[in-house]
Amino acid sequence: MTIKLSRDDDEKRVKMFKALAEVKRLEIIRYIRQTDREMTCGDLGEIIGMDKSNVSYHLKILYEADLVKVSRSGQNKFAQLREDTFQTFLPGFLDSL
Repeated sequence: MTIKLSRDDDEKRVKMFKALAEVKRLEIIRYIRQTDREMTCGDLGEIIGMDKSNVSYHLKILYEADLVKVSRSGQNKFAQLREDTFQTFLPGFLDSL
């Protein structure tokens, strides 16, 4: 049996697991998944009970782990799940939330 190693994929997995190792970030993912739409930092902050800057910080970590897409419109940041990343690296994870 040959085991194929991919350093890039392993590094990506480490970033993803580190990003998911925080309760607030799991809550953010859960709420974006449940609403099935882009959400602003303000929307997420109201739901989770955090200020916008805190939400923005957590979204940055999720973005760097390739778990969310973040777009800007004026002063607002909009977050949307990268379901392709979840399906590739963590199939079934979103359904467990």
